[in-house]
Amino acid sequence: MPHRLGIDIGKTFTDLVLLDESGTAHALKMPNDPGDPVAAVAAGIRALADGAGVAPGDIATVVHGAPVHDVLDLDPAKTGGPAVGLLVTAGFEHVLHLGRGQGASPLAGGIVATLGVAERMDARGQVQQPIDEAKARAAIQALREMGAEAIAVSLLHAAANPAHERALGALAGDIDADLPVTLSSDVVREAADYERTVAAVAAAVLRPTLTRYFETFTDSLRALESTAEVRVARADGGSMSLAHAGDAPVDALNAGPAAGVAAAAAAASHAGCRDALALDMGGGMATIGIVRNGAPVVTRKTPVAGANLTLPSIAVDRAGAGGGAAVRLTGHGALRVGPGAADGGPACFGGDGPTLTDANLVLGLIPAGPDSGNGQDRGPDRTAAEAAIARLADRLGANPFQAAQGIRDLAIEKLYGALRQTAAAHGVDIASMPLIAYGGAGPLHGNALAILCGDGPVVVPAQPGAMSARGYAEAPPRQEFGESCRRLLDDINAAAVGEILDGLGARANDWLDGEGAPATGRRLRFEADLRFRGGGGDFALEVDPANLPNWGLRDLEDRFHAAFEQQHGVRLGAPVELVRLRAVAGGRAADRRNGGSQGRASGRASGRRAGSGDASAARIGEQRVYLEGAFLSAPVYAAGRLEAGSRIAGPALVAGGDWTAPVHPGYAGAVGADGALVIAPDRSGSADA
Repeated sequence: MPHRLGIDIGKTFTDLVLLDESGTAHALKMPNDPGDPVAAVAAGIRALADGAGVAPGDIATVVHGAPVHDVLDLDPAKTGGPAVGLLVTAGFEHVLHLGRGQGASPLAGGIVATLGVAERMDARGQVQQPIDEAKARAAIQALREMGAEAIAVSLLHAAANPAHERALGALAGDIDADLPVTLSSDVVREAADYERTVAAVAAAVLRPTLTRYFETFTDSLRALESTAEVRVARADGGSMSLAHAGDAPVDALNAGPAAGVAAAAAAASHAGCRDALALDMGGGMATIGIVRNGAPVVTRKTPVAGANLTLPSIAVDRAGAGGGAAVRLTGHGALRVGPGAADGGPACFGGDGPTLTDANLVLGLIPAGPDSGNGQDRGPDRTAAEAAIARLADRLGANPFQAAQGIRDLAIEKLYGALRQTAAAHGVDIASMPLIAYGGAGPLHGNALAILCGDGPVVVPAQPGAMSARGYAEAPPRQEFGESCRRLLDDINAAAVGEILDGLGARANDWLDGEGAPATGRRLRFEADLRFRGGGGDFALEVDPANLPNWGLRDLEDRFHAAFEQQHGVRLGAPVELVRLRAVAGGRAADRRNGGSQGRASGRASGRRAGSGDASAARIGEQRVYLEGAFLSAPVYAAGRLEAGSRIAGPALVAGGDWTAPVHPGYAGAVGADGALVIAPDRSGSADA
C-alpha cells in the first residue's frame, strides 16, 4: 500500500496519521497555529515523516479535512468568504428568512441582497415563463453594485430542469468573467427549494476560502519536494479530488466526525464486531455514530446552516458532554454538566473550571504526571482541580470526592441517554452492544457507559485520539449521482427505472475515470429511496439493475415494507412512492491493517508482539482512585508497552500519551494484535500478575 497521510485540523490541535506500505500507522498531534495554519501543518508533515523514517516525497496521497470547524456558522465575515448575492425566482425572495417555519437560516444575515428574476419552471421541469434576460442582467449588475463578490443562484424547481439556472450563470459570465457563480442544481439535486438555496449559498461562501487554503497547502507540499495527490475528505467517509471539492464544497462539511466513525467501523471489525456504537469524546463535545453490518450508517439528511440537505453523510449525533464541559449549579441548586465548555478550559490546565476533566482528575482516573497529556504540554494540576471541585462541593454540602463522582455520573447518564436516543432513531437495540470509545476522553468513560448499556464489550483503538485522521488516511474515492423521480411505484415501470440507472451508472464511471480509479478496484452500486405517499421518512434500498427485467419493482416494494415494519413495528397498506434513484461510485479502499502509536510525539506500532498474557512488565505505578463510591488502589499500565494477549483485571488504569481507560472492578481488559484494548466483564475470577 502506498504511503497515505490523513490530516485532521481541530479547533485546538491537528492530528496527522501516516500509513506506510506495511500498514503501520505513525501519528503526530500538534497545536494549531491560527496565524499560519498551512505552515504549521507542513512542519508537522516534516516531523512525522522524519519520525517514520521516510521522506515527504514518499507520500503518495494526502487526504485532508476541510479547515471549517462549525458547519452551522458560515458567516462570510468569520470564514473569510466572499460577500454573496442571491438570485431566486421572483416572488421567493424571502426563502432564507422563512425557511421551514422554524426561523431564518443563519445564512440569511450574511447575504448582500436577494433579488428575484422573472422566470418559472413547473415541478416537472416544463418552462412556464421564459427568463426575462434584460431584467436578469439588471439584477446581476445590481448585486455587483451592492458589493457582491460572488453570486448564488437558486430557482424554483431547478432540480427538475436546471436550464434557467445555467442561463443565468452564462449571463453572469458575460457581465463579469471573474465573478464566481454557484448554481444550486450543481451543488445538490434536491427538489426542496429551501434546502437547495442553503446549499448554494453555503457553497458560494466556502468555495473561495477552501480553494485558497488548498492552493497554499499544495504549494507547501511542493516545497517539501512532495508530489502527493491531495484529496479532500467527504462527510460520507470517502474522499474527492480538489477539483470536485471546489465544485461542491458542502460535501466536505462535517467530515471529521464522519471519518472517526469510519475508522471505528474498522476497529470494530478487527475486534470481531459487525454492529457497534461509536463514541468520539473530545474536549468540547461528544459525537455518536452507529455501525451496522460492518459499515457506518449513512444518512441523506445532513444539517447545514439550518437545513437538512439531501447529501450523503455518515450519521453523527452530538451530545454536549465533552471533557471540557462546564460544571455548574442552577438557581435551584441542581447540578449541570454542559452544554458548553468552561472559560479557558479545565482548571487543571489553567482554565476557570470546574469541568468534567477536573472531576476525573480528582477521582484519580487521570494519572498525574508530565506525560498524562490530554494534548497538553504539561501534566494536569491536581491542586487546581481539587480547589475548583471543592468550591462546588461546599455549595452542594458534599465532600470533593462525592461531588466529583456526582459530576462524572451525571455526564455518563447524559451520554447514555444520547446513545439510547441515537440507537432508537436507527432501530438498534443498545443492550449489550459493543462500544468503540475514542477521542481524548472517550476511553475514560467507556467502561462506565458499557455498564449502563448492558455490559457489551468496550473497544479502545490503539490510536483513540487520532481516529478522524486515521479515517482520512483510509478514505477511498466516493461520490453519488442521483435523480429525483417522485412517482408511485404503480405508475412507473421497470424499464424506465433501468434506463435512469444506466444513465446514472455512466455518470459514475465517468467520474471514476476522472478520479483515476483503476477499473479493477471500482465499486458501483445502485439505490432507490422509497416512502409511503405523503410520508416524511425515506428508506434507501439497494437495487440490482440486472434483476429489474426478472422481478420488476415488486421485490423493491416488498423489501420496503419489510424495512418499514422492522423499524416502526407496523405494516401499512398505503401506496409506495419512488422518491429518487442513485448510483454510488467508489474506488479501492486502503488496506485496514491497524497499527498505532501513543503519545503526542511521532511514533509507530504495527501488529503487537504476542505475549504470555502477563501485563506486569507494562505496569508503571499505582493510583488511588475513587470509583463507584469507594477508594481503591489501581495499578497503572503504559498502553504502549502492552503485548498482544496481555490481560488486565480491574480496578486498573491503562494510560496512553493522551488518553486513559479505567478498567472497573469486575471487568478485565485484553490487548489485541492490533493494539486495541477490549474491556469486558471478568468471568475468569483471576487477576494478572
